[in-house]
Amino acid sequence: MNTITTIGAVDEFMTYTNRPTVKVVIRKDDFILILNDGLLPGGGINDGESDLDTIFRELQEELGATVSDIRSIGVVIQYRNLLGKRYIIKGYSANLISIGGATNFQDVGEAQFTKTWLTLDGALELTTKSIDTAKTKPMNDDLNQGRLYNLMSSYELLKCLK
Repeated sequence: MNTITTIGAVDEFMTYTNRPTVKVVIRKDDFILILNDGLLPGGGINDGESDLDTIFRELQEELGATVSDIRSIGVVIQYRNLLGKRYIIKGYSANLISIGGATNFQDVGEAQFTKTWLTLDGALELTTKSIDTAKTKPMNDDLNQGRLYNLMSSYELLKCLK
């Protein structure tokens, strides 16, 4: 998979722990599923799990969704210095087969996802606005930095579909 972009500054004195993850652009006809004003569904790859295993597990846990026609988009690297982690985000697109509700969410945030179906242009516009808002928050904790970086990653993966 080709690297699309890198987000965050590399600290040459820091030793990073790699955190491989997947993010999925879910398509239904001419629309794309966006979560929480600009995020894509997905999550961390567990030891011994393939990218496809993770996609199927995460989409079931978060959305009760099943997908088909999974295709690679590219990789976004995030340097999250506040955590000492390098997130390796493997982006995919997929077609929606069915969707229900969260089946085994990991935290309250996953249980309260807002879901919006938008055109690609609408998804890029919404994500851009959310990035602009996130940039106004202090970047002194991982909650704010993580949200900004994940919005930026979503934008970069969506942009590749233009």
